[in-house]
Amino acid sequence: MKAFAVAVFLAFVFGTPAARAADHPDLFSLTSPDFTDNSMLAAANLGVGTSPRGNWACGGENISPTLAWAHAPAGTRSFAVIMDDPDAASGIGANHWIAYDIAASVTGLPRNAGNGQAMLLIEGSNGRKQPIYSGPCPEPGAKAHHFLWMVFALDLAPGTLDPGLTREQFMQQIAGHNLAEASLSSRFIVKP
Repeated sequence: MKAFAVAVFLAFVFGTPAARAADHPDLFSLTSPDFTDNSMLAAANLGVGTSPRGNWACGGENISPTLAWAHAPAGTRSFAVIMDDPDAASGIGANHWIAYDIAASVTGLPRNAGNGQAMLLIEGSNGRKQPIYSGPCPEPGAKAHHFLWMVFALDLAPGTLDPGLTREQFMQQIAGHNLAEASLSSRFIVKP
């Protein structure tokens, strides 16, 4: 009985063997040298051309920002990145970028990795049905939109997921395979 009590005490203090072997998913982090959490995106990160929702210029260069992550959990075999605008379409939301099949040895994405030419990732089909980063195109005078950048640490090897997945398809296929996620928020507003 004394041995059992010691084992319970040690498990309480140091965790169970399974808990000690696994990394803590909450340590997984995402940063960017291009913006801090909850700060404004640069104009270069906005879309090009005019908005599909109205006759206003997007004013950007469609350049995805640099992203960096750290402290991925043990067992991570690939990473994925999603950029969403939860404020778009009157709160329905919109997806601006989905990228996956990023090797576990990679610790971030360089600026403009979403240009469709990057060899270190597969791009899914964003909300505009394009396999690239599609920068925001906020309406002048509208409220600030928030953009959520998420990186997922997956136990799926690169090459497991099909190219061109939509956000919904991607989320369905990673169910049960997401070891951790980390996020950053950014904003943008166009003054009238």
